[in-house]
Amino acid sequence: MIETLERALAPLMVIGRFCNLGVFEYPVGQLRTYISCLYALVKWSLLIYFFYYPLYINNVLKYGTINSDNIVSLATIILIPISICRFKELKTCLRELAIVDHTLEVLGTPKEYQRIRNWIIRIIIGWIVYVFSQFTYYSVILSLIFYYHSYLNFTPFVNVMFIALLDYYPTNVIALSALISAAILGLVLYM
Repeated sequence: MIETLERALAPLMVIGRFCNLGVFEYPVGQLRTYISCLYALVKWSLLIYFFYYPLYINNVLKYGTINSDNIVSLATIILIPISICRFKELKTCLRELAIVDHTLEVLGTPKEYQRIRNWIIRIIIGWIVYVFSQFTYYSVILSLIFYYHSYLNFTPFVNVMFIALLDYYPTNVIALSALISAAILGLVLYM
């Protein structure tokens, strides 16, 4: 039986932390802001240097335009520091919601955290299915186009899969951020 709101939200928050949408906590309740900022800085620096910057430069030099994908990844990069800064406010909000929930429990309203946790797990499964379906669609289309005129080779196939995964990563992070916000709003409206 789940006893607190934070434990009910834990699966969503753990995935969010690895996508840089939250701050790591090693002992529960002690934020590791510096580790989270260092992790975000290293991950996004490598992604930008090795993948996004060459892709954008190629698009601008070759076509002279900026695609919407460029704006999405820029929005994701801006979203990361905002999420880290707002994480402390989110924890305070969750504590206040827990106080309200304990007050409602004293008044006779039952806790239904297990149902909330099951709902959140379904959200996570839906997000994972969305990510893999998008990844599969993109990689199958690219593989069919790429292999139409050439023989099947393992290395280009892996490269296509890697590009497919990195190309949609910012979109998936924004979708996860929206899911976290929707789960928090659902908790507020549910209580």
